[in-house]
Amino acid sequence: IDEVHMLSKSAFNAMLKTLEEPPSHVQFILATTDPQKLPITVLSRCLQFNLKNLPPPLLAGHLTKVLTAEGVAFEAPALDLIGRAAEGSARDSLSLLDQAIAYGAGSVKTADVATMLGALDQGYLVSLLNFVAQRNAKALVAEVESLATRSISFDSMLKELASLLTQVALAQQVGADNANAHPHQSEINAFATRFSVDDVQLLYQIAVLGRRDLALAPDEQSGATMTLLRMLAFVKARDGGGASSG
Repeated sequence: IDEVHMLSKSAFNAMLKTLEEPPSHVQFILATTDPQKLPITVLSRCLQFNLKNLPPPLLAGHLTKVLTAEGVAFEAPALDLIGRAAEGSARDSLSLLDQAIAYGAGSVKTADVATMLGALDQGYLVSLLNFVAQRNAKALVAEVESLATRSISFDSMLKELASLLTQVALAQQVGADNANAHPHQSEINAFATRFSVDDVQLLYQIAVLGRRDLALAPDEQSGATMTLLRMLAFVKARDGGGASSG
């Protein structure tokens, strides 16, 4: 029974006896996104399993097994894109994979998947962060204008930028050798020394809040531009040295 919390009180009372003594050939599965709304009399008669979103690397690994078993050619970075786009859902990742195979005429290529998803090439994210590190406002604004001509979602851009900054923070505080593998790991390691620990935390917060405020901006491009310029205003990047928080 999907979204079981939407049943009325009388409906719960009516099914309670059946839950207590179900037929031997029946198993009830009650699915809900709001378990607090279920009566305690129902909860006490159920085993509870809390499901969570699957991480992108796990989804990409699952897709790798599927494609290998099916004999479909693929590029690993393309599966990473699909894993992130699925946002934790194995079902959605498989649906996107079907679309990618059709889009790529029988194979799954990174460029095709990026185009299909409207995804932002991580290389452009590296460029944006480089301009922040260089405090180059003119180049930063020009890059945003370039992204606008490609119809890139600025919401996705800020989301992916926050993800990249997470990798930088991991490289700083966990260590480059222990940080999660990433296509631009060498650039991430460089950013870990160019920015202080405090600055990376601030950059991440600005990206997250900027994404939240996009709906309040005159338009998405203006909101994204102001978010990146805010990074320039508050962050003092360094050209080298350790990743201290001084």
